[in-house]
Amino acid sequence: MSAAVLQLLNVIKQLPIAEQLELHHAMAETVPMSDDLTDDDFAALAAASFRALDEEEAHAA
Repeated sequence: MSAAVLQLLNVIKQLPIAEQLELHHAMAETVPMSDDLTDDDFAALAAASFRALDEEEAHAA
């Protein structure tokens, strides 16, 4: 992973969960999906989405 990507990830981790989810949705709408993604890639993306939703629910309670 490049230094630029690591830096972005560190900034994103500092955002409130709601803003992380907003970013996630914006990226999903903006970044084109390609045939290069494997089933494992899709599983990892789904797992990350579910973790974010779980965190959002935990903070809302």
